[in-house]
Amino acid sequence: MGRSTIPPALIELSNPSTPEAQVNALRNLKNEIVGHEQRKELAVVHGVIKPLAGLLRSEARKGGKRRRGVMNGNSSAGRGTESAGDWTTEDELRFQATLVVGSLANGGPGFITPLLAGDTLPPLLEALAPNETPPKLVEKTLRTLNQIVDAVAQEKPWWDSLLSLSYSVNERIYTKPVLDNMAEILAQTSRSSVVHQQISLAARLITKTCREDGQRKLLLEAGVLDLLTAKMAAIAALDDPSRRPESRSSNGDALPLMYLPDILEAISAIIKDSHYNTARFLYSQSIQTLFGWPKGASSSYDGYTSSSQSSSWDKLIPRLQTLQSKSDPYTKSWPALGSYTSTIGESYTRLPMDSTQPTSSRNVITDESETPLFTWLMFVARRGEGRERLAACWLLALLKKFGERWPLSDPSKTTRERHFSYLVIPLVVKMIEEASPTSVNAKNISALSPQARADIRFVLERSPLVLAELVAGNKTLQNAAVDARILPTLVGILKKSFDPVTTSTKPLWQPKVSIASARDPMIDPASSIVGPPGLSADVLHAFKYRESSLLALAAVADTQDGLRKLIIEMGAAGHIIECLIPYQGAIIPSSSAQNAGSTSPKEGNPDSVLIAACKLTRSLSRSISVLRTSLIDHGIAQPSFDLLTHANVKVQIAATEVITNLVLEVSPMRTEIIEAGALKTLCEHCRSANFDLRYGSLWALKHLCLGLPYAMKIHCLEELGVGWLVQVLNGEPAKPAASAPLGMGTPNAAGEQVDILNAVDDPHMDVDDEPSSSEDEDTMTDSIPSLRRHQRPGSRYTSATNIRDRLQQVKNDEQDVRLNNERDDIRLQEQALDFIRNFITEDKASGEMIDHLLKSFGHTRFFELLDAKIRPKGSSATQSTSTPAYWTNTPQRPSFSSSAPTFAQPNWAAYPAIELIIGTLYILVHLANGRPQHRSLLISQTQLMQHVLPLLSHPRRDIRLPCAWFINNLVWVEDQTDEAATRDRAQQLRQLGFEEGARLLGRDMDLDIRERAKTAIEQMGKLLGDNGRSSGGYASPAGTGFGGGAGAGGDGGSVSGLSQIGRLGSLHPHRHGGWGSRD
Repeated sequence: MGRSTIPPALIELSNPSTPEAQVNALRNLKNEIVGHEQRKELAVVHGVIKPLAGLLRSEARKGGKRRRGVMNGNSSAGRGTESAGDWTTEDELRFQATLVVGSLANGGPGFITPLLAGDTLPPLLEALAPNETPPKLVEKTLRTLNQIVDAVAQEKPWWDSLLSLSYSVNERIYTKPVLDNMAEILAQTSRSSVVHQQISLAARLITKTCREDGQRKLLLEAGVLDLLTAKMAAIAALDDPSRRPESRSSNGDALPLMYLPDILEAISAIIKDSHYNTARFLYSQSIQTLFGWPKGASSSYDGYTSSSQSSSWDKLIPRLQTLQSKSDPYTKSWPALGSYTSTIGESYTRLPMDSTQPTSSRNVITDESETPLFTWLMFVARRGEGRERLAACWLLALLKKFGERWPLSDPSKTTRERHFSYLVIPLVVKMIEEASPTSVNAKNISALSPQARADIRFVLERSPLVLAELVAGNKTLQNAAVDARILPTLVGILKKSFDPVTTSTKPLWQPKVSIASARDPMIDPASSIVGPPGLSADVLHAFKYRESSLLALAAVADTQDGLRKLIIEMGAAGHIIECLIPYQGAIIPSSSAQNAGSTSPKEGNPDSVLIAACKLTRSLSRSISVLRTSLIDHGIAQPSFDLLTHANVKVQIAATEVITNLVLEVSPMRTEIIEAGALKTLCEHCRSANFDLRYGSLWALKHLCLGLPYAMKIHCLEELGVGWLVQVLNGEPAKPAASAPLGMGTPNAAGEQVDILNAVDDPHMDVDDEPSSSEDEDTMTDSIPSLRRHQRPGSRYTSATNIRDRLQQVKNDEQDVRLNNERDDIRLQEQALDFIRNFITEDKASGEMIDHLLKSFGHTRFFELLDAKIRPKGSSATQSTSTPAYWTNTPQRPSFSSSAPTFAQPNWAAYPAIELIIGTLYILVHLANGRPQHRSLLISQTQLMQHVLPLLSHPRRDIRLPCAWFINNLVWVEDQTDEAATRDRAQQLRQLGFEEGARLLGRDMDLDIRERAKTAIEQMGKLLGDNGRSSGGYASPAGTGFGGGAGAGGDGGSVSGLSQIGRLGSLHPHRHGGWGSRD
């Protein structure tokens, strides 16, 4: 081999003679280091970084001044190409220097460290200005930036995120000047291939770097999302069946089809985890124009589609058909049970259907259509392969998620599951199977080209994530995936990720005299030291598809116990436990750089894999049988508990969600986790600055507290702190309760969550000054889900003004700090109330825990805290009325069979959140389940009882039910010695108006409430000697087993006990889709 020319090249770069000589030196240097890691290291050690950065900076200033004002790709020189006169020696210098930087970046994260230290990134980012930089140089700069980002992705993921290379690179990319230049690049309309490559590379850079909400916000403000949407719509217009072929081919602004995956992936990266960004995409002008409605036509989905336009797009995908009954237009079944006769001109395909059963004369077969945007994306997924199919399915999954949160008046919502089950899920499952390491294709991967291998790796890493996003929380789609036999494939992928990876990394030969000892003192030390190497590409790939397979399994097993057992039976439990082991290098970060390259997939897991494993463990632990057998057999408790003290708070949150299930009363691992110190750790986390960690820890403590011995409960309360609980229950002191506007978390008169558009007193709202009456009516209709189902088609958001209002609504719901803080405050208070409720729950109703709680809080303060959760906002705790205003309390009250008692309907919108009312009522139920003295103490709280009274007429069943149990417990006769005191309590309840309230509940539509109320009415009648007024035919409460022991308002005993008790210590929580999970 010839002698290296690196030293002469470095001498020329350090002491330049002529520009031409520098160009030759850069060419020689580039040719020397390409593909040679040792030579790259030698060049860095000899100080090549500083001269490169100097060349990029100085020549950028010269070129910028010369070309300022000339638009890239649109100059007279040839629309994106340079003539010989335009391309100067200075441009060639920058071009060659950029190539050298890109070649160094290909060496991995070890070379990114000196590149950042030498300040090579700022001049590269400045070169993205298309009106100051030649197009070819812009394209090469974007390619180099992508290479830098790819190298950073190989960085070891267990380092401190604030010190990581990815943080440093992204911090410099996501600035306003850089993003403005990116927007200018995306706005170009030239047909030049160089410009097309610029747009593609810019989109890829966005996809690779956009991870945080702040980055998405900056991209949105720079107009990047609108530009990407316009590019996508231009490509989609070529597939519009309603346009003539010649008009479709004449669309010169459309990018070639090969660049569509880059555009779709960039859009998905920006709208991911943001409903507002998704709404901005859906309501953008380009989407509305192409997939929307013709002017003057009536629209059926927020201005999305007219019937004629929708039918034209429907020809792109197979037709789904449904058997509908004429008497019930909402009853549908699939597959369709009958034949369909195609009309003239409808020659497009449809799915096969069962025609063996004749069609009833009362049934008709109808077509199920989708919105045009969804239809086109399904068409792209079915037409394309590889990245194109995956990108379309990924965007479909994100749009489906938005539609579930903001359904509006979407007519396709009821049929979307069938479209996804038959047209999308099979495609994703097929991609996973073909890319699986256990497939036939994987065995022949060595014979493929490098690009083909890279595509297969990308599909393997991404396709399970797409499946997880599609099926999360949806039983229909989960079953569709399972029917396609995806579980064995996913478990096989998970197991394969633990196979040893063969790496050829060997310590480089070094002379006895180190290079550092002979280093020139004139060389900058920071930019001449190679950083630690990152993960090998194979190990990083194994980590990525391990994470994606875990997330896919967690999503599939999210809601169904049978699927959880199936995953365990396939032998996944042992590998899941291994996925909970963190990488040991996190403890000793100063490990040898030479040995770091030998990392294998069995030496621990990065944070992302730990979080994914926790999610799967949480899903599996929802099954009692799995919790008591496989998980305990494999020792899930200790590794899960160890993650509670992990350095990454996101891992702590995920581990807390697992612990929440493992400390249930039915869990055999409960004792082991408590002995390991979980109680102290969770109490400490309740004071964390991170809300999600506080919330999840309190939820876990709520489960942990249920069923503990008396002494441990006392210790738990002391460790948590009464003062802290009082502070949580009082909420944020800066929030004025009396003047709080009607927000998203506030129930309206129907007990439903109120639409934010109704917050007329909200100073943050941006609405029209004089909205029309029809708009007001539609807004209120949409705010009440029970009324939204009966909306007339095309009644909403068909104009630009209403679209703006809808965007403002979604934005406020997602980004309004005050509303989000109020929601978080309500969620935390709800868990605190449930903790108190479980604290006073006893197997034997001795009342000891109630006594301790009242002593710790103080009687007055405790009942004032409860009263504040059920009284209307603005009402004072000291207000008193001699006679309740809800039922007339006179000696001659109407009989049970007479007309309903008259009462003033409360303004439910002025009441606290529904969750807080329910939690408080069940605390009262448990207090009434204590000793007779506790029941008498409750009734003596006149203000509290008066605020409970109107809740008996609340429109929500889950509020009326605890009210019925509350009355039942208050009139319970403990024994003969308690009969006189119970008679006094019954008399006081009658005077307060609770007897009439119980009679109202006795006519409730809900059977459980009626039975509880009738039992209470009969008991009050017996106690007060007024049997004639009670309804006959019902046994005495003494026969129900609900007055004493565990059955008295507790968690055990009576089969007909409190239905809501299960949500505090059971495997099916009432909200959030799982323990500690987040909406």
